[in-house]
Amino acid sequence: MHDPAPEPYRRPDLLRLSYDDYRALPAIANSDLSRLRDALNGRVNTRLPSTHAAASLGTAFHTALLEPTLYEPGLPGINDTLIWWMVEGVRLHEDLQELLTNGIAEPSCVFTEPVTGTMCKLRADLVVDGGPGNYTIIDFKTTAARDYSHFVSQCYGYDYDRQAAFYTDALQADRFLLVGVQKLEPFHVFTVEVTPQMLTEGRAKYQRLLAMLKPEANLPPYLSEVVREVVNGFGQSAEE
Repeated sequence: MHDPAPEPYRRPDLLRLSYDDYRALPAIANSDLSRLRDALNGRVNTRLPSTHAAASLGTAFHTALLEPTLYEPGLPGINDTLIWWMVEGVRLHEDLQELLTNGIAEPSCVFTEPVTGTMCKLRADLVVDGGPGNYTIIDFKTTAARDYSHFVSQCYGYDYDRQAAFYTDALQADRFLLVGVQKLEPFHVFTVEVTPQMLTEGRAKYQRLLAMLKPEANLPPYLSEVVREVVNGFGQSAEE
């Protein structure tokens, strides 16, 4: 008697959640994996003051670009003119403007990662369902990269390839675009279409980290302690 064929993976539903509701979901996010990576590298709770400023600028930019009606001008430490220059730089690209017009901004979803069986979640910047073979995820990154090649190197150094694979696999997307937006003049925009090789490398990264979270993971004591500390703090970090 043959075993029944496994059911095909079904794309999870996109949910419209507030950011606080998303953070409260009891599931593993890509930002949690970044915290685990940092902890394994000895960088637990070592955020520099400049990191907070960068995160605030990034948050303001994402709101202005993706949910402009929610943008709050005059926030401390935020240059509103700079933010809107960056937004205008993106919208001047016709292909990106079309994606922004047709996409769903800031959707969330919950899914079970099939290899490790881990309950996970994600919150994408923009998802565009263009029909069969044209399901696209777009993620916008503020960057100080000097040029396109510099931004590509950052995509690997900051594990954007891991995020791309995590999201692409979850939503069975056909394309993942990383869009770097310079936060300094001349505010250039760098669009990187994530390659199969990048996805393969990113997939290996996220599956390795998720495997460490499994109760049966055979880890040396020093890693077990790091994993336990990070797991206790899951849900406290912001999505990337």
